[in-house]
Amino acid sequence: MIKSKFFLILLVTIFFLKNSLADNYADKLSELMNQYDKSQLFSGVVLLAKDGNILYEKSFGFADWESKVPNNNQTLFNTASITKMFTMVMIKQLESESKLNLADPLNKYVQMYPDETGSKITIKMLLEMKAGLGDYLMHPEYNRNMAKFTTVDAYIELIKNEPLLFEPGTRMEYSNSGYVVLGAVIEKATGKSYAQNLKDRIFNPLGMKNSYFRQMNDKLENCAISANVDFSGGKHNMLREASPSPAGGIFTNVEDLLKFDAYLKQTKYYYTGVRAGGTPGWNAIYGQYKDGYTLIILSNFARMAEEVESRFSKILKNENYREPAEPMAMSLYKILKSEGADGLKNNLKNILEENNLEYNDMHLNEFGYQLMQSGDLDMAIVVFKLNSELFPDIANTYDSLAEAYMSKGSNELAIENYKKVLAIRPQNENAKKMIEQLSK
Repeated sequence: MIKSKFFLILLVTIFFLKNSLADNYADKLSELMNQYDKSQLFSGVVLLAKDGNILYEKSFGFADWESKVPNNNQTLFNTASITKMFTMVMIKQLESESKLNLADPLNKYVQMYPDETGSKITIKMLLEMKAGLGDYLMHPEYNRNMAKFTTVDAYIELIKNEPLLFEPGTRMEYSNSGYVVLGAVIEKATGKSYAQNLKDRIFNPLGMKNSYFRQMNDKLENCAISANVDFSGGKHNMLREASPSPAGGIFTNVEDLLKFDAYLKQTKYYYTGVRAGGTPGWNAIYGQYKDGYTLIILSNFARMAEEVESRFSKILKNENYREPAEPMAMSLYKILKSEGADGLKNNLKNILEENNLEYNDMHLNEFGYQLMQSGDLDMAIVVFKLNSELFPDIANTYDSLAEAYMSKGSNELAIENYKKVLAIRPQNENAKKMIEQLSK
């Protein structure tokens, strides 16, 4: 009897401790988001749940920064690469239905390569980004006319002409193209479009009534508009559209994503980890943590969801985090204006550390394109040149520099840098085409 009472007290104590901990995380997240709210550095919706129970949910900023329409918990956002989770789940569903096997070669479903190549690539390699495929987002034809890519078949016609980056199965490299190919596999295995499979397999069964595979220029009710923060801190609608694909294109809200989360936790597809999706003017986080915690962040500001999540991860570890500060692009711009390329070089590592970001080529590359979009080509070239000096083994640094020179009309310098791209990646078809065009 005494032992029974002891265990009962112990269970009650554990119950209250767990709930107290959950409340503590929610309180600290609330404190963090209040900091972002005061500085107006975040626009979107944040949701924290434990075992499906919502602990914190709040909206910030505007779905439309021009007309000041506020975000709310029903606002739809572009989830970008979070879409890949849905593609992966549908592949796994088809495997469980014996409609495909992960060991199957690609050419069993999609005839886009000669048999010698198509037989080497497996469905599993595509899932794990080990197939050697690159990124259709970098293809000039895609960027010239996004509107024409309305079907998976249209993407396949583009991708199949791109050479593999490496021998299938030999290494891993992030690949948007690979997940488009998985979309084609889904269509072949089911006889239905990727969009229809999303509806039939996930959206409708889970009651995700506010989730869409949105085509360019589709009008959705209560949908946020992508926005950016300029170098002076002003907020503006971007009005930028992109074609959807099985690698990125689902628009949804936080509560629909929580339904998807509940489904995953009931299946063998669930595993803890943080998935991020990002495209100009959009950022999404779907974080699954130990002890049943789920964090969903949808934002119509680029990178801001990832910034919030990096600080929340420190909260979970009971670590201190740096309070939200001005957008990184503003910090980089101020240093570039006052101290030039040398100042940027000397301060880059510190700025990245302050923003909980890895030291790599991506950040200066993005900053350079922001400068190009603002019309400051000369500064963009300075930034791209610095990026190529800091990361001389990354082909994309020279590709971006070449593009900036081409935009400025400096064709000889553009050709010189496209040749540097080929020195690192001889198979880069875009560099070959641009050299040919610029040499005429």
